[in-house]
Amino acid sequence: MTDGRDRASGSFSFRAAFPWTELFRCFSVALDPRKLLAAAAGILVTSVGWYLLSAAFYYKAPERSDQRYSNSVLQKEYEGKKKDTGEPYKEADFIQIGDQKFATDYAEWKVMADLAAPSSLNTPSGRFRTLPWDEYRGPNPFLFATNVIGGSAAERTDSLSGFVTGSIPVLMEPLVKLLVPVTKIVSPGVNGWTRFYLFLVLIWTLVVWGFFGGIITRIAAVQLANKGPVTFRQTIRFVANRYVNYLLAPMVPLCIVAAVAIGLLIYGFVGLIPVLGDVLLFGIGLPLIILGGAIMAVFLVGLVGYPLMYPTLSVEGDSSDTFDALSRSINYVYQSPWHYIWYWFVAILYGAAVTFFVLFFASLMVYVGKWAVGLPASVVWSDRKPEFLFIYAPESFGWKELFLKDSPYEVRHVPETSVTGRKVDVYVPVNPTLDDQNRRDYYAYNTFGARLVGLWLGLLFLMMLGFSYSFFWSAATVIYFLLRKKIDEAEPDEVFMEEEEAEAPLASPKLAVTSPPPPPTASGTSLPVISPPVVPPSPPPPIPLAGEPPPSVPFPNPSPSGNGDKPV
Repeated sequence: MTDGRDRASGSFSFRAAFPWTELFRCFSVALDPRKLLAAAAGILVTSVGWYLLSAAFYYKAPERSDQRYSNSVLQKEYEGKKKDTGEPYKEADFIQIGDQKFATDYAEWKVMADLAAPSSLNTPSGRFRTLPWDEYRGPNPFLFATNVIGGSAAERTDSLSGFVTGSIPVLMEPLVKLLVPVTKIVSPGVNGWTRFYLFLVLIWTLVVWGFFGGIITRIAAVQLANKGPVTFRQTIRFVANRYVNYLLAPMVPLCIVAAVAIGLLIYGFVGLIPVLGDVLLFGIGLPLIILGGAIMAVFLVGLVGYPLMYPTLSVEGDSSDTFDALSRSINYVYQSPWHYIWYWFVAILYGAAVTFFVLFFASLMVYVGKWAVGLPASVVWSDRKPEFLFIYAPESFGWKELFLKDSPYEVRHVPETSVTGRKVDVYVPVNPTLDDQNRRDYYAYNTFGARLVGLWLGLLFLMMLGFSYSFFWSAATVIYFLLRKKIDEAEPDEVFMEEEEAEAPLASPKLAVTSPPPPPTASGTSLPVISPPVVPPSPPPPIPLAGEPPPSVPFPNPSPSGNGDKPV
């Protein structure tokens, strides 16, 4: 007799025909509060580490008047040297050399400032020094919806372009923030100090998300495979026991790239020798340079499969390790690149829609709550409208713009050009003079209350932003299942599950003594079972002390009358 699954085997299955529709489960999976909490914690810890590194490594901009560009210093540096033409250096030559050195140093500083500069009146903070609630991520979804529905044609165009360029890339933020340090490290015009800073930023990113990304992908893997419930404690223990693999999986390709780069660096130093370098090392040994570049290119492109490393370890468990996670992620990308691109294309489009809904709902939730509690102030005491308590609201996703709208503290979004030449999006007061005057009129309890409001909004914002990270890692887990099914023909429900160790009982169970059943009677029925009486054990005889006679022990009388009991 066949079961229902066998009878329905010949029928059409939409999910079997279009397996990528499994990505539509990511919304409900990503909304798990445990994943949101892990994602929010990962975002906060990552940003704090980046901020501290930026504060430690940032240096002020060079000035042409610095001593190292003066003619006297350059004359000492070039003392005894001559130009390529054989002529000695002159005063004008040192001025030109100083200008060139200053231009080079200033260009290198602009790279550092773009990454780690502190915020000031004229310059926004650097990319890795901006805290998550101040980073521009497109227009507010609530304002976006109102502008699209009731705004002018120009407002619709600006809102749509801002949403496409600001909000949609948030879904790929975990991958982008890993690749940005890598691309900057290998870019020209970056000095060694900045490269070391970027290296530490990259290491810190992997240290943090090796743990929190592992937690999210582990919970998602168990849920997507429809396995038994897994607790947050079990998940943390699972990831902690395998944390070295989570940490090293993305580090191995970076270490390989670094090793090859150091080898080529040494090769380049030897190539500076005029005859040996021109003819032997570069002329004849150019294939070695190309081979080293090919190795680095393979692993750098393979980093696109970085999102598959954590799901590999979370799904395979003890049967996987660092090199298995690395090989699977790279092989899956190279063996099925178009499927990988298609899966992420679907995930980004679907994720943009559901992320917009989450952001819209969270913004509307706070906005209508603030509007409702502000109605009495609108009638009784307009100066007590609650907008003044939202001056420390997060700027990201346009929250500050939404909550301060139509108030003396209203802000607006403006694109500006930083001192480094980078286009940045900031929020500035609509009326700076009125805004400064109102802030000076604050009492201490006004500021304290506004700080508390900002704290609660910041926590809610982190959970809201954590949804995009949770969706990213949940989608990466689904994509890993799909690629594993296509390439390795493994079923999605094949997930490693740890067996919980049985806890020892508090007390040993008592052994029950049972009597053998009585023999049956002639009529074929058994006699009733009569349990023997339980005789309590007699206490042991007392132990005599030194010098005392032994205690008397009664001796049983063998006579049936029972009158012959006499002491021994």
